[in-house]
Parts: sequence; structure tokens; C-alpha cells
Amino acid sequence: MTIDNLLAHQSRWGYPTPRRPRLLLSALVASAIFAGTALANAQGGDKVLAESLFQAGKSLMAEGKYDQACPKFAESQKQDPSPGTLLNLGKCHEAQGKSASAWADYKEAAATARAMGRAEQESAANERAAAVEPKLSKLKIDPPAAEIPGLTVKRDGNAIGASSLGIAIPVDPGEHAIEASAAGYKSWTGKITVGKDGDSKSIAIPALEKGEEPPPGGGAGPAGSAGGPDTGGTPPDSGGGASRKTIGFVVGGVGVAALGLGAVFGLMASSQASGAKDDKALCPNKVCTPKGRSEIDGAETKALISTIGFGVGIVGIGAGIVLIVTAPKTSTGSASGLHSARLVPAIGPTGGGASFIGAF
Repeated sequence: MTIDNLLAHQSRWGYPTPRRPRLLLSALVASAIFAGTALANAQGGDKVLAESLFQAGKSLMAEGKYDQACPKFAESQKQDPSPGTLLNLGKCHEAQGKSASAWADYKEAAATARAMGRAEQESAANERAAAVEPKLSKLKIDPPAAEIPGLTVKRDGNAIGASSLGIAIPVDPGEHAIEASAAGYKSWTGKITVGKDGDSKSIAIPALEKGEEPPPGGGAGPAGSAGGPDTGGTPPDSGGGASRKTIGFVVGGVGVAALGLGAVFGLMASSQASGAKDDKALCPNKVCTPKGRSEIDGAETKALISTIGFGVGIVGIGAGIVLIVTAPKTSTGSASGLHSARLVPAIGPTGGGASFIGAF
């Protein structure tokens, strides 16, 4: 199936999970809904708004209004992340000619879909990323010949780490502004235009002139340091610890519940399997009748639920402990240091587990 067909007919979350035993689906859905709802409430994500924005984006993209559609998909992804939204955002950016942004969207979509066991979406995202990659245009920013302590470099207003200097990085075609600053030096700004379809350009930052230090908060220090550029994060002592601890207890509670679910289904599986094998009417002479085989298959399903329950439980408890232990000291009137957190059950052909996805 082509990505166009996939995007035309799927929701933000893609097609329904392939049919499995009802008991397995019921247990997993209940666990996932409980975890997702609790975490969504804790972090303030709006699923209704996300779906509305997603549908609006699809309508605008169908009309060729990509400049209006792309922000809708981006905001939908911010409210409630999903691989389907990322696939549509990638297609929208691709239509805008923003090849690097589209490539990054597809790569993220593939990783998200893989973590969630969405094989069809993962395959579609990898296919599109591979198709876009040869067309990527790149820009290399060379550092000054002489090392400058505390040098801060920005591309289009976004800070770039020192390790990225001197390396050709995929960028969207068009004009890019490069800024360089450091304490005790005059700031430098340069511009360069990168073409489409595999163009490659480079720009070198010259030796900065000695001068007055930039004003406080103006980018004098390294990115993310005190006095450096605002990266949109919360200060270490911002008081996000209370919210992070709350989410930690919620995630840990989900883990405890999942462990309990795993233990119950483990006992049920063991009892059902041994009972069927010992029943001479179901498995005479150790050869099971169709009904006996059905009983054993049912026990194997319970065993799988037990395995997944223990996996989700261990991940949940571990993640909860990490969130609680690493929560910063709190102060009044500040925002949470945890932007998003998600405990995602992952199901494969032969088993399952869970992934904890978060952004701090």
C-alpha cells in the first residue's frame, strides 16, 4: 500500500490492531487506556483538540493549502503525539519543499510507530524517509580558525551545539541566517542560500572582533547555560518537581496494577494448561483433542498477557521511581519540568513489552 493510500484512509493512529484473542485485547486496551488517560490528565494534553486539528489539517492539505495545514498537524502532534500525525506532517512539509523537515518527521514517525508495534506505519515512514534522503540539501557551518571560549552559534535563531560545527547537516532549501557570539566579542551575522535537490553549501564563521560583552540573557554563554539564549525550558529550580512527582506516582501506580494483572493471568494460564493436559477427556494419552487444543491455546493467551503485564509493570515502576527521584526542588508558581510522558505497550508477533517516552 502506498503512503498516499495509507494517509488517505487512516486516523492519527493508523489502522486497527490486527485481530487477536478478545481476552488479550481487552486486557491491553484497559491497561493502555488507564495509563494514557492518567498521564494525559497529568500533562494537560488535549486529545479532542488534537483530533480536531488533525482533521482540519487533512482538509487543508487536500485543498493544497500547505502553509495552513502544516501548523495544524504540528499543533495536533504537540497536543497528542501519534505516528499518523507525523506521517501527515512529513507529507505536508514535503509538499512545501521543506525536505529536511519532512525527512525528520518521517524518521520520528518510524521510531514512534516501531515503539507502538505499528508495522504498517513504520514501513510507510521508512519508505518515505528513504525516498526523501537523496534529495536532502545540506549546510556546513565551519567554526572560527582560533577557538573562542563560550562561543554560541545559532542557525535561524536556533542554537547549534559545538559538535555540529564542521559537519554537513540537512536543512530546508532557502535562505539561512547564521549568528555567532561570545562574551567579550562583537556578535557576527551571516546569511547563505541553500538550493533544492541535494544542494550543498558551507559558510565559515570568521574570527570575532573583541568588543563589549553582550547584555545579560543575550546569548553570551553556551546554549542552555545561565545567561545564555532562552531555550524554552524551565530553570533547574523552577518548581516543576511537584508535577513530576505526581506523574511519577501515577506511572508507578500503573506499573503496580500491571504487575498484578500479570500475576493473576500467570496463575490462570498455569492452572488452565495443566488442567487440560491432565484431563483424559481433553488430552487422552497426551494427545489433545480439538477442544483440548483450544483450552491450551487459551492458556497460552493468558500467559502472553501475563508476560506483557510484568513487562509493563516493571517499566512503569522503574519510570515512576526515576521521575520521583529526579524531581527538582519546588518553588511556588512555576511550570512543570516534564513536558510529556507516555507509557506505550508494544506488541509483536511473538510477545510484547512497553516503552516509556518522555520529554523534559
